[in-house]
Amino acid sequence: MVKDNFFDRPVGAAVLFLNNFHHGKRLNDLNRCARLVPDEVKGMASMLSVTNTSESAGIGIDTLVRWADEAEQVKNL
Repeated sequence: MVKDNFFDRPVGAAVLFLNNFHHGKRLNDLNRCARLVPDEVKGMASMLSVTNTSESAGIGIDTLVRWADEAEQVKNL
């Protein structure tokens, strides 16, 4: 089991970790999330380093996209 704390690392490391679950198919989403909610991306990567399944990563990335959407809406008010 790989355990990692991505909070001490650049957000790009978390993006790369999450990207590996779907072989680049969600990279655009992940890059957008890294720009809008970087701490959440690091947190999600840290949590998923414990569960380490494609299914949980998909749910986590979907959640990050929702949070990024909300952050973008707030930013545009």
